Amino acid sequence: MLPIRYTEPVFRPPSEAESLILPVTDGCSWNKCSYCEMYTAPQKKFKARSEDEVLEMIRRCGELLGNRTRRVFLADGDALILPTHRLLKILEAIAEHLPAVERVGSYCLPRNLKRKSIEELAELSSAGLKIAYVGAESGDDTVLARVNKGETFESTADALNKLGEAGIIRSVMLLNGLGGQIHSDAHADGSARLANATQPEYLAT
Repeated sequence: MLPIRYTEPVFRPPSEAESLILPVTDGCSWNKCSYCEMYTAPQKKFKARSEDEVLEMIRRCGELLGNRTRRVFLADGDALILPTHRLLKILEAIAEHLPAVERVGSYCLPRNLKRKSIEELAELSSAGLKIAYVGAESGDDTVLARVNKGETFESTADALNKLGEAGIIRSVMLLNGLGGQIHSDAHADGSARLANATQPEYLAT
């Protein structure tokens, strides 16, 4: 049994199925999107795990798993809200105690990158953060406002371009049908414009 205290339910991208899921936060700091119920359970109210708890989990996982772990996913909904210095400590601990890890990933809300420079993100990339999963959902501002996403075309594009310049792989999610019948064309056009403007490495719908 892993020495990790999970707060159920736990979510991760499909491509992280074989990864060690390491909770550094619980829930989602925004948690207002009208289409999403991933983090609405009372026990999933947003909070950052303490630094001591996270580092201890990494140390104990290292003792148990040794060189058998290749990938780590930082849970929950937006681990990149943590300050850069906190994230660096986590990544450095992963490198020390789980030396076979080749890639660390995380969900990422665009708003949480406003306070992080490209240089900071590049430092995180060098320390092991190799992929960020961004739920863009749409590239149309009207559609985004209707679902209370709290983002715009510009804020999402800025975040994706920052990640790209820092050398972090971007896996972007768009939601088919989010515009409904009335805003279907605007949703499709805006989403295509976002993809063309940012050229993410991966794009899922």
